Amino acid sequence: MLDDMPRMPQRPPPRIITLDDLGTGGLPLRVTLIPARPAPRLPGPLISTFVMVFVLTAGRGRGRHLEEVELDAGDIHVVPAGVEHQPLDVSDLRGWMVAFDPTLLTSSGRLPGPPPRRAVGKDVPVRSLFLRGLLRLRPAQPRRQRIERTVAELEAELRERHWGAENAALALFTLLTTEFMREMQENASMAPILLSGLAQDALTFIEAHCLEPLSLQDVAAAMGRTPSHLANIMRRETGLTVGDWLRVHRMAEARRRLLETDASIESIADQVGYADVTHFIRTVRRTYGMTPRAFRARRRHEDV
Repeated sequence: MLDDMPRMPQRPPPRIITLDDLGTGGLPLRVTLIPARPAPRLPGPLISTFVMVFVLTAGRGRGRHLEEVELDAGDIHVVPAGVEHQPLDVSDLRGWMVAFDPTLLTSSGRLPGPPPRRAVGKDVPVRSLFLRGLLRLRPAQPRRQRIERTVAELEAELRERHWGAENAALALFTLLTTEFMREMQENASMAPILLSGLAQDALTFIEAHCLEPLSLQDVAAAMGRTPSHLANIMRRETGLTVGDWLRVHRMAEARRRLLETDASIESIADQVGYADVTHFIRTVRRTYGMTPRAFRARRRHEDV
């Protein structure tokens, strides 16, 4: 009887794409015009191993990132590495996609931290929102013009490849990310985050304590809520559990320490909150597709 029931079509698994797939020629950075010429066929769900920042200058469209989102001129959307996404209707959009290796941020200490404390208002978990891509930016005209001008210059440097183009591109990238970070730091509290106060408070707490032994029960107690209530809120509003968020932050920090220090794998596991090094190795392999040792060796080989 069960065999006669119609089967629901299975959702295709996401396709993994790398910077090499974009034709970067070994560079950790690429700028692509929107719309691309020739216009590509809209793909299914994707997971990129790099960060994508969409700087939209005209048109409207739709995409999926945790949930369906509207894409409008003037918006800046961040899609972090490892997060599933899918373009749905982008034929009318104009602008640029800036794609880059996450280590361009972490190696220079440019990954955003919490915003400066003010006499009024509350902290916004900018780091979490950036890592998950839950923060849509809409800069005011002066900053938006600077960002658009910098992206255009960056695209030209990477396309024309004159002498010193790589150094010039990295300098422009620094200017660009500085503008992004300033916007996050100064105006994150006014951005359309679409998260409740409870979810934001929980993320801020997790950011501050993610390298310590921490559980759902600990976070719920700090929020004054039951674990089941907090778990439901976090899953519904962010698409991740508290445990997922801990792993996101710990893996971002593990990545930085693997690439920037000579500490042993065992030591890094302990530093980022994993008492069991075997569990740490499995988690890194699941996140980055290879063991910590292989990840470190491959990236250092690429930098030679």
